[in-house]
Order: sequence, then C-alpha cells, then structure tokens
Amino acid sequence: MALALIGVGAFSYQAKAEEASKGLSLEVGADVVSSYLWRGQHLGGLSVQPSVTLDWNGLYVCGWANIGADNWKFQEFNPELDITIGYDNYGFMLDLTHLYYFYGDKYFKGLTDANNLWGSSTMELHAGINIGEWAEKCPLTIDWYTTILGYDPIFNSEGEIETNVNGNAKRAYSTYIQVGYDIFLPLDIVLGLKVGFTPWKGMYTNYEEVWTNGRTVGFNNLQLRAEREFELGKLYINVWGEAMFNCYGVTRDNIILPVGEAVDQKLNGCIGVGIYFCDEW
Repeated sequence: MALALIGVGAFSYQAKAEEASKGLSLEVGADVVSSYLWRGQHLGGLSVQPSVTLDWNGLYVCGWANIGADNWKFQEFNPELDITIGYDNYGFMLDLTHLYYFYGDKYFKGLTDANNLWGSSTMELHAGINIGEWAEKCPLTIDWYTTILGYDPIFNSEGEIETNVNGNAKRAYSTYIQVGYDIFLPLDIVLGLKVGFTPWKGMYTNYEEVWTNGRTVGFNNLQLRAEREFELGKLYINVWGEAMFNCYGVTRDNIILPVGEAVDQKLNGCIGVGIYFCDEW
C-alpha cells in the first residue's frame, strides 16, 4: 500500500513480518496533485486522486480514481477508475488491476475482444519485489507491469493496427519495468530515485521497435521524488515534489512545450499532498 512503501528500510525484517501478520486493515484517503504524471507521461493537469484499500494479512483490494483536467488549460476532464486485487507480503507483490477510462463504454467492454481493441478498459498484471523488507540497508524495489487484456494493439508505421494470419488484431503486451531506490535524509525526508524502461515496442515507445537503431531497450522514465510524511495518530499526511524526464525519443523541440501542450513534452514536474486515514483490527 502507498503508505507502507514510504517507510521501506526504516524497520527490520522481523518488525515487518510482525506487522504483516496483523489481521484486517483499512486505508482511506486522497492525493491532490498539480499534474497527473505516470511512467514518464504527462496525463493531465490539476487532479484529485482518492483511494481506498482493504487488506487482510497481505491480501488486499484497492480502488483508485483520478478526477482532473486532461491538460493545463483545464478544458476537458479525464476521469479514471482502477480496481486492484493482489497479495503483498514479506517483500513480494503480485496483483491484477483493471484500468477503466470513462469514454462511454461499459465497464468491461473490450477486455477479451481480439478484433475490437478500442474499449475503455485494460487489464494489467504486476509483479514486484521489495528488497528493503529483507535488508534494511538496501531499500531497492523492482516492478514489472504488463498489459494482458483490453486496449493494447500494435500499430504499424502508417498508424494502422497490425493483424495476424487469422485477421485478429495483434496485442502489444505493453510492458513497463521500474527500478527504484530510496535515500533517507535528515528531517525524515525520503528521496526516491526511479528508472523505468520497456523491453519491447508498445505504448511506452509509440509502438516503435526498440531493438533497432542501436537501442536494446526503451528507457522512458527518469524520476526524482522528495517526500515527507507526518503522522497524527491514525492520520497520515504526505507532502512531495517530483521531477520526471522521459528520455525516449527526445528532441530539442519536445523537452519543454508551451502550456497546454505539455502532454507530449519530455520534462515534467509536480507537487502534491496526500491525506490518509489508516486503521487495523
């Protein structure tokens, strides 16, 4: 869960194991962010992102939403609702997330239709490892995310969907791999460093082949985040600022764009505050 990850490396493995063995817990809260940044991409402007997580001995279900403008001019909105079910314990995480965008389709439309990959839904499988829960001096995390169902076609150079011998649309299985490391500074400030890349063509590389032109992987996210958490009983307040640089396909014309066109620029930043209530039984 979001709050648990902030303290990675601050406790011993034994303490983490005892914490994980506790029964039922509930986390409810929301973030307010100046920009919606995600895996090297600028997806929107000022946004509110509420969430609720119910956890039982590491088995959890989480609902997360984004409500905000889709650009810096606040002309349109891009609501999103993600539901995740998974298991997170002893440094290992495995979960499945259904991402839904309010484009007018039904909630699960397009998840399994091989010829219609234009639905509002995608399904993503995630596996992660948190070495910091075993070794206090190595707060390293490794995460692998792959889209397995829903909107994720392969486009050719002409912008058309590629098909197989049966005439069905080819699925890209867009994949994002992220390596993160936390540095604990004075005043309880956590400095998070993240590097994200994709091993093959997909939505993270605009469906360009990453194994050509001397490239072996598509690096699309270099991220630096400074965060401070305040604890008030069962209430947690997080304040942070982050900078994110998408280093894939960089040109001198797309590093910084005029306000309102930032969805396509490569260098982005945001500030945010989160308020969460946590309780356990």
